[in-house]
Order: sequence, then structure tokens, then C-alpha cells
Amino acid sequence: MSGLGGLNKTPNGVVLGLVQFQLPVVVTPDDVAAQTQVIVDMVTKARRNLPSMDLVVFPEYSLHGLSMDTN
Repeated sequence: MSGLGGLNKTPNGVVLGLVQFQLPVVVTPDDVAAQTQVIVDMVTKARRNLPSMDLVVFPEYSLHGLSMDTN
């Protein structure tokens, strides 16, 4: 089986993992470090459970969050 049916690569194919989650609230450097660990843990789990995956794609503000504060 190939393609989406089994998450097996076709010849010259690439398997992507797309992540969707709530953007973090990041205020301090410790918050960035904690969010970095969350992402590392997610990638580690994804690689363990889906070894055929080539790339994990996270939302744009996954690491540092999104702040509208301009101060």
C-alpha cells in the first residue's frame, strides 16, 4: 500500500507531518525554553510513532508565540 492509505512513501515521495495547536503565551526566556521542549517532545514522539515521516511542519509562531504588545 502506498500514499495516504499506509503513510508509506512512494518512490521519490516525501511524507509530511503537519502540526496544529494553540499558540503559546510566551513572555520570558524561560517560556521560550519550555516551548522549545514541547516542540522537541512532539517531534520525538512523531519520529518514534511514524518512522516513515520525513518532515514535521509547525505553525509560524509555535516557538515564540504571538504578542500584540508593542511596549
